[in-house]
Amino acid sequence: MNDFELDEKEHRIEILQREQVRIQGVIHVESFDERQVVIETDLGMITVIGEEFHITSLDLDKGLLILEGAFAGLEYSGLDRLKSRQKDRGFLQRRFR
Repeated sequence: MNDFELDEKEHRIEILQREQVRIQGVIHVESFDERQVVIETDLGMITVIGEEFHITSLDLDKGLLILEGAFAGLEYSGLDRLKSRQKDRGFLQRRFR
């Protein structure tokens, strides 16, 4: 499936039929087993929960992770990175008005 176009500056999560999860913006895979994957992204940590997970593709240069298995849910943590990024954007926008 090549419909997932990569934009290296974009943070994106795509869930296909609860059988495949594509995450863009991946910096590092913190931990992995067949029931849980913990991922560091450009917008904080994500925990993906399910069963029978396996990584079908990991390209850290492009920031792309593709998981297959029975997807049950995901959770973000580490909002500090997102808040810092939004604060930086606001500062730059004010400076260049």
